[in-house]
Amino acid sequence: MKNHVYQNGRLIQTNKKFSALKQKQKEWITNELRQRYISAINYPHIKLHPRKRDQILDEVYDLIEEKEIWIPYGEVKRHYFSKIPSFILKNQKMIQRGENTTGDTSQKESE
Repeated sequence: MKNHVYQNGRLIQTNKKFSALKQKQKEWITNELRQRYISAINYPHIKLHPRKRDQILDEVYDLIEEKEIWIPYGEVKRHYFSKIPSFILKNQKMIQRGENTTGDTSQKESE
């Protein structure tokens, strides 16, 4: 049992991977990270400052602990950093889609 620890009366696996979580848990964590990251972005194609980025990670990890999902901090951090480029791309696409729809309505109104 070198990879297990008793904590709060529960046996916890200390080397648990992000992929070992249930699909619903993985989606919830990713959605929380994405929503907070996108809401903090000031410029659509630029990464956040490391301090702000880490603050978001800490906030989401606190939520994970409140939901009693056991996953090591390092695993969440690695997943978060791997997803940052996709968060930025998704934000850019949302902005472009928003510009296209507003541009289309203004063209229809002028006709």
